[in-house]
Amino acid sequence: MSKMAFAFPAALTLALAPGCSSAPVENDLIKPVYSKETGRLEQLTADRDHDGKIDTRAYMDGSHLKFIELDRNNDGVPDRWEYYTPGAPAAGSQAGVGSAFDKGTLIERAEEANGPDVKVTRREYYTGGRIVRVEEDSDFDGRVDKWEQYDNGALVRMELDLQGRGKPDRRLVYGADGSLDHVEIDPTGTGAWAPAPVEPAPAAVAPLPAANKSNRKSGGD
Repeated sequence: MSKMAFAFPAALTLALAPGCSSAPVENDLIKPVYSKETGRLEQLTADRDHDGKIDTRAYMDGSHLKFIELDRNNDGVPDRWEYYTPGAPAAGSQAGVGSAFDKGTLIERAEEANGPDVKVTRREYYTGGRIVRVEEDSDFDGRVDKWEQYDNGALVRMELDLQGRGKPDRRLVYGADGSLDHVEIDPTGTGAWAPAPVEPAPAAVAPLPAANKSNRKSGGD
């Protein structure tokens, strides 16, 4: 998904805070799973779309969140994994999904399987709960061909491997407002980036003279 390159499922921003204690949690969406040996909370499961199938699992160590497993396309197989670490969100940062399960935790990295199988094709890395970079295999051939860099959660640069050499050869640079600022190329893959040539605008097509228009309509000589 990706999608930012990625977007947290809005349905996960439910009021799940009660599940972060050892007290039982019961509602239509969220179900706790406790260890039979210790009685500690091990999981919080959710059926976000009410189709009768679990599509979200938060793995807990008591009240502490460890990671979240998501089935985004409801095929019964997880395809996104989010890993968390203890910490407080930085000032101005947006709360992630994990804070609904454990407010004292931050997302550290995430993985997605966006291809035809469960092989990971996208990896996201975070600092202080904010995304900083992404590596992605967009054509599912087993090699990274897309790299993204973020600043304060905003995309600032995207590099693409369009020649399948394992190195980027095209770079898209974005402005502070999120719009594309300019494009650079590195045809040799040596790191020598240069501005991409500006493609000429399509030539304007002159209007057909009135006489010719008349002849075409009538199939003239």
